[in-house]
Amino acid sequence: MVPVLLVALLAATWGGTATLATGQERDAAICVVANLSEPARDSVADLDVIRRFFLMRERFWPSGAAVHPVNLPASSSLRERFSRAALGQSVQELAPYWNERYFHGTRPPPTVASEAAVLLYVARTPGAVGYVERSQVEAPPAGVARLFCLPEREDG
Repeated sequence: MVPVLLVALLAATWGGTATLATGQERDAAICVVANLSEPARDSVADLDVIRRFFLMRERFWPSGAAVHPVNLPASSSLRERFSRAALGQSVQELAPYWNERYFHGTRPPPTVASEAAVLLYVARTPGAVGYVERSQVEAPPAGVARLFCLPEREDG
């Protein structure tokens, strides 16, 4: 009974659908950010590495420091866009992956409520990595480095 309840809870948390917003929010670039204390951050401009971090398949930066990815809520349109662009699947499509990983002892990255909270988490957590809209990191806050941005949509 408990496993069924747990699966239902995880599916509700991770499987919620997120709708894409229209207009500027939908077309804005998504930037991957990291804590400035991570010395290897300059060499990690590879989307495949970021994908492995967020899927918890790789847990350490090249320097050996622990990586700490952070997500926005499953209902966030930015998270949905990041999930599709960086992880190759929607938030809902990833729910079975996280259910399986959870039962093998791997928890998904923690979530925070907003992009401001992502930046605060990244600034205060050595090894942290997250994602925000490009406008949030035109002048990155203290302790945060922009690694790279995913390209903006071109198909209107």
